[in-house]
Amino acid sequence: MSQPSKDQTSQPDADESSVMTELFASVGVQVTDESSYNSLIEYVDAAGLRSRASRGKATLHGRCWKLGDGLEVWAVLFEQSDESYFADCRPAFRSRYPQALVPWELIEYDEDGEAVIEGTLYGGPNIIFELQNLTEIPAIEWRAAHLHVAIAGLAYSACVTPYPNSLAVKNYPMRFLNAAEIEDLAEQACENDYVINGRVLAWRSLRNPATGAELFWVHVDAGVIRLEVIVNHCALRGQLEIGDAFSANLWLQGHVLVEADLEARYEGVDPDYITSDFWGRLRRNN
Repeated sequence: MSQPSKDQTSQPDADESSVMTELFASVGVQVTDESSYNSLIEYVDAAGLRSRASRGKATLHGRCWKLGDGLEVWAVLFEQSDESYFADCRPAFRSRYPQALVPWELIEYDEDGEAVIEGTLYGGPNIIFELQNLTEIPAIEWRAAHLHVAIAGLAYSACVTPYPNSLAVKNYPMRFLNAAEIEDLAEQACENDYVINGRVLAWRSLRNPATGAELFWVHVDAGVIRLEVIVNHCALRGQLEIGDAFSANLWLQGHVLVEADLEARYEGVDPDYITSDFWGRLRRNN
């Protein structure tokens, strides 16, 4: 397959460039203009792990540059007949806590190199998130009644507010809302943009091994959902402490987990695991 030149690479427009700058900064990667965007795509193409998915006469080629500590950058090359071009490049984070999604729907934008999943978390809210690892998933997985996913938010900005006593924290209004439902944000929001208010359950500092950028991983209880959030220290106001209030504007993204992923994360029996999964192992293929 011939490699696409720079003029074959899909470019973000001015508004998208501003959003992507903030998103890449959330994982400690600096993308400020068209030149740095192109350079990043070229590096991910050379250094990333490769995967592919067939879509009729077209093929999607995934490139995943693993930075460490769950931080990633994905690029997707679209190929059809004699045409090929990099359709998308985006930051990613593989979260540690798996969740079940049922029911669910996969929505693909093949020529844009993108896909989103919309569905309901088991015991939780309806969500829509950018699917990062579409090209890693075997076709048979898309026949499942429910999916196991790992989701996390990449924060555009975040704020921590200390509380002097436990009663104030208890009365703090928790929310997890799609930005499209908020009048001031709806016009320019991506379909998977969310606003989250909650309480800090745990946090730790991260350092992007490739760039040295300082980041924070924050586990947030927002009432209807417990969510992992990645935020650049430059985009965070306040000092993180367990129990404090945490609010953020974020881009929700995630990965579908296959059986090997679930086994690698096994830490004992999960009371939230769907019982039908166990019976599914006993089903015979006729």
